[in-house]
Amino acid sequence: MSDDLPKSIALHVGAHKTASTHLQNMLYHNRKLIADGGISVFGPKYLRMEGRDLAAMFGLSWTKNPAPRRDPHAQLAFLAKGNDRIVLSEENFGGSLINPKGRAALPVYPAGPDRIAELVAKVAPVDVQVFLGVRNPASFMGSVYSQTLLSGIYLGPKTFRARNDWRKVDWADYVAKVRATAGLGEIFVWRHEDYTRAQRLVMRRMLNWAVGGAVDLPDKRVHQGLSVQAVRQTLEWAQIGKDGYLASDARKAFPVGDEFKKFVLYAATTIAEATRIYDEQMDRITKLDGVTVLHPPSKPQKG
Repeated sequence: MSDDLPKSIALHVGAHKTASTHLQNMLYHNRKLIADGGISVFGPKYLRMEGRDLAAMFGLSWTKNPAPRRDPHAQLAFLAKGNDRIVLSEENFGGSLINPKGRAALPVYPAGPDRIAELVAKVAPVDVQVFLGVRNPASFMGSVYSQTLLSGIYLGPKTFRARNDWRKVDWADYVAKVRATAGLGEIFVWRHEDYTRAQRLVMRRMLNWAVGGAVDLPDKRVHQGLSVQAVRQTLEWAQIGKDGYLASDARKAFPVGDEFKKFVLYAATTIAEATRIYDEQMDRITKLDGVTVLHPPSKPQKG
């Protein structure tokens, strides 16, 4: 392998609605520390610029861009700038979250495994490790519903539930399909519900043990959900034909807090059923060879 190629790539593919934006902001906030530690990091600020998404840069089959100027190894060397590790964080790499009719891609990210496999083949023999946050299926779909409204697709809760069956969210099936990728390195998975307490460990694995242990961990939540009143107001505004960013405006007017309760898409009994299924999925993931589930430490993290 050429001396100017990185030794490894950390590919963070989301999932959506699992604090991916918080993680990306954390990487950006610590960019100088990370660069000084010999690691190149690229997130949405770079990877969503025209011609700089992963499909375009590496000439992957689904890109609409012209053939890239550099071959895959030359592109890696350009991104690495002499560093031994590259971190690529882009939750859209696995596919879109919802379509214009408010239907989520179910089963989750059907094109994701093939896309990851194609990228791994392009950059071989550089080791690619995949990083993935997962979430309770019903909670995940509840957050997807909020994102649907924020995207300007104004469906009522009943209609959204009818179009999207949370039971089709099977993280274990998705991870198993990714795991089957020829030449793929290790996969690291964590539960969204554990993220706040496990983020130091996530950073250590994604960067390296020393640099990940030194990054500053911001506490501020990036994306707040919608309150009951915000959902109701959004749908009322949509019904009368009001223009603008309706859900965003409603979120500002009725923020989740002591006064306005967070909107919940499913009943408590459904959440309980989803939790049981989620636990079974995590048990299946844990048993997969080459997959490490990142658990929060028993003692509080420093930093």
